[in-house]
Amino acid sequence: MSDLGTKLKSYRKSRNMTLDQLASVLNKSDPNLKITKGRLSRWENNKEEPKLSSLKILADYFNVSLDYLIGLSKDPFPKNVFPIDKEAFRNVPLVGTIACGTPTLAEENIEGYVPMFYNKEHKNDVIFALTCKGNSMEPTFKDGDIVFVKQQPTVEDGEIAAVLVDDNEEATLKRIKHVGKDVLLMPDNTSGYSPIVLNSKNPGKILGKVIESRRKFS
Repeated sequence: MSDLGTKLKSYRKSRNMTLDQLASVLNKSDPNLKITKGRLSRWENNKEEPKLSSLKILADYFNVSLDYLIGLSKDPFPKNVFPIDKEAFRNVPLVGTIACGTPTLAEENIEGYVPMFYNKEHKNDVIFALTCKGNSMEPTFKDGDIVFVKQQPTVEDGEIAAVLVDDNEEATLKRIKHVGKDVLLMPDNTSGYSPIVLNSKNPGKILGKVIESRRKFS
């Protein structure tokens, strides 16, 4: 396994991770590992060999086959796993609460970033992500789902929008229906939920249209 250390260092650097960051991620996957920065350094410099259990976790994390990692195979990818072009993804800001008076994508509103498949159709669009909360949009969206929103000020009837209602700091996801000068925010789950009416007395702001969603599996 003379080139094991070289592979580990290469994979770590390809993810722009420090030794401390990699140790933290691996320990979260298995608290019994107790991997330290020093131990990782010894592995990368071939001064110490990881146990088989640690090798399996490393292979899984870097999405390569165990046989390749230890030099028994020239094929880095496990069976039924195919490499994905990094250019096929774009990182999209995950917005939490939206502080009053700030732009949607102001730094203080961003909780992190999530990957989204690149689509040429949205090449020049501003896109952000939200985490669904509650069950008012079931079965379309469930609690915990991630939705991707194309930032735009108006949405057509029947489309789902992210909307800020009055002084609420969290966007709500609802289906849009225009009735005269009013805008109705319609829940897909009508059991226990009623439409929200936006007008001059109850103002709101459309942040954008939902263009994609990702189901969270527990």
